[in-house]
Amino acid sequence: MSNHKKARSEMNGIPADASAYAQKSVDQAQAAFEKANDMAHSNAQVFDAAANAYKFRFADIQLKAMEITQINLNAGFAFARKLFAVKEPAEFFALQQDFALEQSKALQRQATELGELNMALAKETLKPVQEGFSKSFDEATKPFGA
Repeated sequence: MSNHKKARSEMNGIPADASAYAQKSVDQAQAAFEKANDMAHSNAQVFDAAANAYKFRFADIQLKAMEITQINLNAGFAFARKLFAVKEPAEFFALQQDFALEQSKALQRQATELGELNMALAKETLKPVQEGFSKSFDEATKPFGA
């Protein structure tokens, strides 16, 4: 502290050391607030990125579900048309067995596709959150002056 400030502080009835300590405390409090504020803004951006990733990936899942529904409905209609053309019971049972086998395979493929999209949704949604918290933790552990 300069002699001028020290003399002025002592004239006000506040010891120079106490004044310097108070000023340092205010500076540290302001630095802590600014750091917390920066982290809050950063975390808001992280959650926004996660929400956007979720929104876009969820839209992919919805489109895939609609596509699967359309495929399965078309398969059902085609099966019904074939049933109307059946003339013998053996042909009916063979047709039904083939349809059940085809639909079972289709269901497995479709479940795999939806599972992959769900995994991508989880990964892409969590990625910004993990990166953001890692960054926030690194920032929070830095000293105030850094």
